[in-house]
Amino acid sequence: MKRVIVTGASGFIGQHLVRALLDEGVEVWAVLRNEKALEDLKRDTLHIVTAEFDEYASLSEKIPERGFDACFHLAWSGTWGKPFADYTLQLQNAKYAADTVVQAAALGCGRFVMVSTIVQLEAQRYMLSDEGTPRISCIYGTAKSAATMLCRIESEHLGIEWNTAVLSSVYGVGDRSKMIENVLIESFMAGQRPRLVEGNNHYDCTYVDDIARGLITIVEKGRGGRTYYVGHRQLQTFREIVGQIRDVLAPDMELVFGEYPDTTPIDYSLLDVGALYKDTGFEPSVSLRDGIQATARWMLQQK
Repeated sequence: MKRVIVTGASGFIGQHLVRALLDEGVEVWAVLRNEKALEDLKRDTLHIVTAEFDEYASLSEKIPERGFDACFHLAWSGTWGKPFADYTLQLQNAKYAADTVVQAAALGCGRFVMVSTIVQLEAQRYMLSDEGTPRISCIYGTAKSAATMLCRIESEHLGIEWNTAVLSSVYGVGDRSKMIENVLIESFMAGQRPRLVEGNNHYDCTYVDDIARGLITIVEKGRGGRTYYVGHRQLQTFREIVGQIRDVLAPDMELVFGEYPDTTPIDYSLLDVGALYKDTGFEPSVSLRDGIQATARWMLQQK
């Protein structure tokens, strides 16, 4: 790759992706709302494009250049917490994603990468079954599913190669959210035993630098028109992962599972978790121990 566009460049994953691209010598047009968010990444090859989400339909007017290898679409409002339940906000996100595909075509992008979530699979499971009660986060997953399909349809009709990148739980330095990995790290460092589900369902968490590398690999080596899971091929249970995090931060703490019941499991069989490896040889390289230690050190520095 020589030139790319990254939307949502000021977000947790977006910042790591921009940094990784710049380190590889790629010229990056970073679309974000707060231009100060990437001040520490200032380089001649980084171009800042400020835009609110409702301005994505006119991105081609904000970016003067034409001819890009790819557009990575990460921009999304309400990725955790109460906004999960805001269906108006979530469906607007899907509309903005489709707007971005149209603009990517106008800007001469060769490939469009829609970054989605494993929660999309949970929502799809309920679409095919009348059983069970969907979690409120399925509103978010449903909007991601809609955005994925809209982007695929628009890409194919506009003549752009497309890929969907499905992510599970992403953690690492720079994440200020209350995602489960951060909650566990805070609890263990404070010597407080976390209250846990039974933990028998499959779960996956991937360090953010590996996510950035995986997204780049999709464009550089992946096949257009494919959905790729960016994560580990060998899945573990949530119980196993929590135990490993405990061993890193509070090895003497006894864990008690089952204070809450397990939620409906994600059906990982709905996608090929090994497709990216088979097509490109990509695998995450940051071990859970190293990733948790790096994240914990950073969290201590923020206090």
